[in-house]
Amino acid sequence: MRKFASFAVSVILASSISVSAFALDKTVPFIDIANNSWYYSYISDVYKKGIISGTSENIFEPDVTLTRGMAASLIYRMYGSPDIKYSKYFSDVADGEWYTDGITWAKDNGIISGYDDGTFSPDWAMTVEQFASVLYRLAGEPEIGNSNALSKYSDNFMVSSYAKQAMIWASEKGMLAGDTLHPTSAITRAEAAKMLSIFTETYDYKAIKNMGEISSYIKENYDSTFDMTDYSYSSDSDGSIYLAYMVGEYKSTFGYRAVMSGDKLMRVEMIGKMNPYFLSSDIKEPEYISDDELFKIALESYDTECSVYEKNITRYFNMSTLKFVFDVEITYVDDNGAYFTNLFRYEI
Repeated sequence: MRKFASFAVSVILASSISVSAFALDKTVPFIDIANNSWYYSYISDVYKKGIISGTSENIFEPDVTLTRGMAASLIYRMYGSPDIKYSKYFSDVADGEWYTDGITWAKDNGIISGYDDGTFSPDWAMTVEQFASVLYRLAGEPEIGNSNALSKYSDNFMVSSYAKQAMIWASEKGMLAGDTLHPTSAITRAEAAKMLSIFTETYDYKAIKNMGEISSYIKENYDSTFDMTDYSYSSDSDGSIYLAYMVGEYKSTFGYRAVMSGDKLMRVEMIGKMNPYFLSSDIKEPEYISDDELFKIALESYDTECSVYEKNITRYFNMSTLKFVFDVEITYVDDNGAYFTNLFRYEI
């Protein structure tokens, strides 16, 4: 269950900047962003989404270090800049500063924490592995594919143990490039823009940009301890945003439906119920069962000579029964061309 000096050769740096490409007829207002630079499309994307802005009206400063205060503010904007109430969580974060709302919201939602001495240090640099860890946490800490994915980087040994999964995930998503990682070096504004752009393209951005407000609604009306990183979320064709509580890699039957009118939140409805025994139970994911194994079990359970036309598997966690469920739906076609479907359910 899901209970986190700029460097010379950056892992995210894809190519050098051509100084002849600074043009005014482009989609971003920054005069220091070359049209043919490796980061132009990423900065343009997150700028148009309202996630990132310049350090002044027409200056972006792509090579400037991203600070912890900046990072919190970017994440806050990505999630729609919901209304927040200031709380003095940190001795060095006063009310009314440009980074205050972002840091307060990040703390409220367990996204970026402070230090043991009660400070947040908003002006300290955010490192590559720290920023990757933040985004990985926001993605719900999904299972990674190749545990050796970092071996291709010559400095993979420098990755902190806490950040290894996050850095593998970031590499798999295309957020990292080059031959080296520089995981403990400061991340630049351009590099952060790339990671945020890929994040919002990989995951459902409509859901992301409304999750801040949805989270606030749920905390106020349903669950004051709500943690959005415990849920997967996606928008549907009807405009609604669905949140499913995750049990490991399995969506559960408990969650919420956010009813939207465009980008305006109308209300949030609870789907199913949280089983009170779940929180005190030691629920463990079962050993992985492949699709082929499940199809074989399903086919053997249903005696027919008809041909298989289509098959589908749905894996989820039933919050009511506290069981992992595998629904195998197989559509057959008989000799007369008629189709019929059989559902096989396997529970653990």
